[in-house]
Amino acid sequence: MARLCASRTAQFLVILALAVAFRFPAYGEWNYAIDDQYYALVGHRLLDGDLLYVDIWDRKGPALYLTFSLIGLISRSAIAYQLAATLVAAMGGYGVNRIARRLAPAQWALLSGVVYIALLNRFEGDNAEAGVFFNTWLIAAAALIVSRLNRLRRGHIDRAVVAAFACAGIAIAYKQSAAIEGACFGLFVIVMLLRGGCKPLSVLWKAAPLALAGALPMLLTGLFYLARGHFPEMWTALVESNLARGYADPGIRFKGQLVMIGMLGIPLVFGGIGLHRFVTEARTCGEPQRREVLAFVCLWLAAALFGLATFPNIYVHYAQSTLAPFAILCAGYFIDRRSPWLGIGALIGVSLALSGTFHLKDRWRARPAAREMVDYILEQTPRRDIFVWGNPNFLYAVVGTRPPSVLAFAPHMYEGREWTGIDEVAALRQVLAGRPSTVISQFPIQAAPLNMTNVRQVEDYVRACKRQRKFTIYDHNGPQVQTVFSGCGR
Repeated sequence: MARLCASRTAQFLVILALAVAFRFPAYGEWNYAIDDQYYALVGHRLLDGDLLYVDIWDRKGPALYLTFSLIGLISRSAIAYQLAATLVAAMGGYGVNRIARRLAPAQWALLSGVVYIALLNRFEGDNAEAGVFFNTWLIAAAALIVSRLNRLRRGHIDRAVVAAFACAGIAIAYKQSAAIEGACFGLFVIVMLLRGGCKPLSVLWKAAPLALAGALPMLLTGLFYLARGHFPEMWTALVESNLARGYADPGIRFKGQLVMIGMLGIPLVFGGIGLHRFVTEARTCGEPQRREVLAFVCLWLAAALFGLATFPNIYVHYAQSTLAPFAILCAGYFIDRRSPWLGIGALIGVSLALSGTFHLKDRWRARPAAREMVDYILEQTPRRDIFVWGNPNFLYAVVGTRPPSVLAFAPHMYEGREWTGIDEVAALRQVLAGRPSTVISQFPIQAAPLNMTNVRQVEDYVRACKRQRKFTIYDHNGPQVQTVFSGCGR
């Protein structure tokens, strides 16, 4: 154990091996998660010449889709992006381990990294969710900042601190909500500079390159689209669509927040115990850096929880932003414990048991079930002119066809609160005017409220289809029934 804790390479390899062990049951399932498969579809479309926000639409930042494009250069299979996400998650776990090492002994810091990987499983980060990627960039930013506390305490900024904010800027280019944590990191550095004796004007001068580094990825994105004459489409997707879309009613949102608090109960309890242990230790410790690291981690967690509490919608994967600081604080629980198995079982065992990855019966059935449906679709659709009116949007890539609309993610057409800046009713009317031979739909659609005008358009269209067949396929939530309508339109 001592040799393991002395080698950083060995620590990373342990975290990587456990990340693979925690995730491998879902390897090869392209239908495992609705968001991840859409990111992969968009990434593949970019490789084939589509322009993001113009030819294929979504509201997340460009770095997410460029990542899936880069993975697609190596392989377009689902297992390629799943393995890449596993590696990125392990890098995040290693970063958590290195930050926790500044507060706890090596073996418990290593366990913090493992806890982070397990918590990702619990909060839908067990495949290739956006949080798996942008979290690792934020963790890298945090690790760089805490490695430079001595210099910040003296009022100095160096390249590592600038690099930290460049990492935060890349995280924002994956998902705009990461700006909350980025602002938190900026506030911490400003306070450290002021405490180091810098004058306010000097702090502004030193903070300017940090702000520029954080904003640079999105600034470059804006310049790229401006040069291509498509800045309005980019602005609509990244800014206006997030502000104009409808969100959950207050009552539904309140219930969702209560559910989220319950799901976060275990990391809240053990993180709270760990925080108490660290605070007690910090009061008796004359080392200022340990107190500063603890203050930084607490501020980071507060920012992540603030973002989670203020998001208009509540989804399970939104909690992924809180997991890294929670995992770091949990290291305090393990210190001086004769029997840490209760915490290990709760934080790791329960997280894995409740994740979709270890619904092993579903994982066993998922690949052949999806293959059977795809084979049938290919048999019934020689022209491969399909329209996916439901969740398995990666079917376009699997079948080898281009989506019939810029709104390739069906929820953008059927969710009643959606706003894309595109006329969703006209977009669907245009798709159906193309007379697709096969429509793949899930009835009833799992959303509320619905865009009933569009729902009725599809219902009217499939009534004329010659054949229909139901298939049960599986995702991380379990079995899902899809109806394949074929012999349509022509």
